[in-house]
Amino acid sequence: MRSVVALPAVMALAGLCLAQGTSVPPRAGESVAPGIPDRSEQGTSTGPGRKGTAPTRPADGVPASSDPGSPVEKDQPSSDPRARRERDAWRRTHAGDAYQYRVDDAHRLVFATCLDEESHAEMTRMVARQADQQAATLFDALPADEVFVAIATPADVRREFPPGSTTEGMYEHPRRRIVTADIGAVLRHEYTHAMHFGHMERLGQPHAMWVQEGIAALYERYELADDGEIVFLPSHRHNQARAVAGQRSRRPIAAMVRMTPAQFMAASEQLYPVARSFFEFLADRGALRRWYRTYVRTFDEDRSGVAALEQALGAPLDAIERQWRDWVLARPAVDLAAGHAERTVGIDVASATDGVAVRRVARGSAAHRAGLTVGDVITAVAGSPIRSVREWAEASSALRAPTVPIAVRRGTERLELILRWEGRRADRGHAGQHPHGIDRAGTRAAALDRAPHLSES
Repeated sequence: MRSVVALPAVMALAGLCLAQGTSVPPRAGESVAPGIPDRSEQGTSTGPGRKGTAPTRPADGVPASSDPGSPVEKDQPSSDPRARRERDAWRRTHAGDAYQYRVDDAHRLVFATCLDEESHAEMTRMVARQADQQAATLFDALPADEVFVAIATPADVRREFPPGSTTEGMYEHPRRRIVTADIGAVLRHEYTHAMHFGHMERLGQPHAMWVQEGIAALYERYELADDGEIVFLPSHRHNQARAVAGQRSRRPIAAMVRMTPAQFMAASEQLYPVARSFFEFLADRGALRRWYRTYVRTFDEDRSGVAALEQALGAPLDAIERQWRDWVLARPAVDLAAGHAERTVGIDVASATDGVAVRRVARGSAAHRAGLTVGDVITAVAGSPIRSVREWAEASSALRAPTVPIAVRRGTERLELILRWEGRRADRGHAGQHPHGIDRAGTRAAALDRAPHLSES
């Protein structure tokens, strides 16, 4: 994803959609959600409570939904063999000992990963906690079918996607398969698709593209507390959304929600940030879950999601867009000058499957004094996992404290090193300072989005 926003592409599409004025149906042969049967088109009622499914006993510690008309899903695994077939095919085509194969029966996940034991355990725990949070707050249940997750080597990822592709990960619902080399933002994004597609399939509702991608992008960066409280953290996408919001003569939300899938994807680099920002806004207003429930309930009447927005927020779309614009412009831009803000780290890094690999260490720098060496893989900063170059940029640009612990993998050895900035005053009065010296100004979800986890692996 490039950090510069190409506004003309967004606005050209905005002009097209606004001129039409109404929700645009997909073109012939154009699929909103591949593999999702559209029960409305088949003449089958899809409203909440009309699927004939048995009520589900809430898991211990998770309250039953109090939303009127909230869909009740049967939380029973199917015998669908696709995920295990994908696992077996992966094993046949990736011979050797680069991968380990595991199954999380509780969360219906089938893994092939190139990670070591500790990174594999951290990754599976992250996915399980996210699955539980999303099942408890948005999607009602885990997917009925198992999902195959391949955490691949960079070389194998390149072989999985077309030559020249910049794709970092993908979820294919007809195959029940995720492939990625990034166990951070990309994996969180793609697994959200798996959860969302599972819900869409149970409902028979192919949701709008801006909804699918906006919710998935929202979950790219967050902090999830043990009590179920989630904080959505700003990312590089926030800066792009601010650039779009700054064009006050334009209406990007009104345009986005009326686009066909092809129109949305044609401007995806510009619209993913807008969609993520809008869902951050909904979460900050305590309206994310309320809107989603309303969207599911009113899907047959309005697939665009506009009617659900106006009902959930009690305002017309124009007013909602103005509120979003004021909200996003009031939030400062995210500093992405990795390690070159108040605390220069002194390293160059490259992607590694479980973190970022150190490629150069400047002599006399904080990294050099800490004992970092070329080839080390940084996996966490101040307790926050680092799973990609982008996450390193976001974390290292926010360093404030005079000393910051970092977790490092050196071959098979795990180390904790301390970055120190001698003779520099700590910025103790910095607003929003997070423990251990990293800023974590984020969007804190309201009470409806705070539910206990169903379980943790």
